[in-house]
Amino acid sequence: MSEFSEDKEKNIIEITTNKEQEAVKPLTPAKLEKFKKAQDNTGIIYLSSIPPFMKPSKVKHLLGQFGNIGRVYLAPEDPKTRIRRKKYGGNKKKKYTEGWIEFLDKRIAKTVANTLNARPIGGNKRNYYHDDLWNIKYLPKFKWTNLTDQIVHEKATRIQRLQAEISQARRENKEYLKKVEKAKMIKSMEEKKEKKRKVAEVEESNLETFTEADTREKKKKKVKEFQSDNKSFEDDDNSQKYSKFKQRKLVISEVIEGRKNDEPTNTSEGVKKILSKIFM
Repeated sequence: MSEFSEDKEKNIIEITTNKEQEAVKPLTPAKLEKFKKAQDNTGIIYLSSIPPFMKPSKVKHLLGQFGNIGRVYLAPEDPKTRIRRKKYGGNKKKKYTEGWIEFLDKRIAKTVANTLNARPIGGNKRNYYHDDLWNIKYLPKFKWTNLTDQIVHEKATRIQRLQAEISQARRENKEYLKKVEKAKMIKSMEEKKEKKRKVAEVEESNLETFTEADTREKKKKKVKEFQSDNKSFEDDDNSQKYSKFKQRKLVISEVIEGRKNDEPTNTSEGVKKILSKIFM
């Protein structure tokens, strides 16, 4: 069993080495010249539109009736349009927009383009593509290498454009985040200022009320002091008046005595005497 496995491994190694040698083997000048002539003799036709959902194998089968075909390339549609079509219940098959077909003989390619352009595909009436029209154009001095270079260039430009869009989106996203952070910072600063302003207004109102109350109390104190000073002044004045006042003797006894002594006949004269004695 082990010998069988070893032999199998040796055979595999020999096959791989033979393949590598065959791949690395260079072309002879004759073969290279033959290859160049074959490449120069090829002709490319361009299909500006492909019938709906026609596959590359079907295109090769239809056009292969007129001559030997080398390579076929059909450009697929945008994946987004296909997804949108499938989403809304459309056909799920793959669709192609344009194509390039290589004929091994450029004379056949030219005649095919001239004869089939704007003609119906035809064939069996039950064929799905019977009434579709060919849109073919022959591309002179155009080789398959130009197509590959063009495809590579378009792919590179597409990738470059995509990278540029991604970088621009990132820059816009960063700028947006910066603006959001700045707006948040400004908003927080304004909120803090508003809080400080409200606190200052409350403190100022409290101070005003305190000062008003203080001024009222001071005024009341001043009024009370003034009233107390006036009272004390009046009391002092009264006390001084009362201290200077000397009480006289009772006037009635004097009047009576005067009546007895004088015995006036006229009452009015008696009253005058009494009043003059009172207000002396």
